[in-house]
Amino acid sequence: MLRTKVVNDSTDLIPLIRAFDNPVKKAVFKEIQVEWKPLSDIKDRYGDTGEQALELFDQMKLVETKWTTSDEGINGRPQKKYRSYYSAFNINISCPVNEISEIFTIASLRKADFAELENEIAKFIGDDGKFSNSVAEEFNMTLLALKSIVKRSEKLGFKGLKIIKN
Repeated sequence: MLRTKVVNDSTDLIPLIRAFDNPVKKAVFKEIQVEWKPLSDIKDRYGDTGEQALELFDQMKLVETKWTTSDEGINGRPQKKYRSYYSAFNINISCPVNEISEIFTIASLRKADFAELENEIAKFIGDDGKFSNSVAEEFNMTLLALKSIVKRSEKLGFKGLKIIKN
């Protein structure tokens, strides 16, 4: 089935960039575009990095999943199978240069720098979360930069206008 993911929000570029930022993620996605692949096959071939790629794709809603039967599973236990949900992307974005530069700056932050910022924000919002305006003010950043950080993060998410821990 051919499905196209439409991207029309500039900050949605960040998860897409992250989804294909290393050779293992690209290879895993290529494999699941062809047919349903069980987790064990991906893990045997690509190790924990392959499993993490599938988890990221699932979080981003780029894959669909289903459970195998006990017979198809491992040691009589069912396992998840994955297949790409989309066969194409339609990216239609128009935004000012300063916005796109801010988005690409967040997307290209070194892993260690991003992790430090992500942890500081997670500590600030606590277990109850905080409204995005308060977080942006605390860290002296624009709402666009904050939204970009949350889109890149595996630890943070949005619940309405609040930023929460996943």
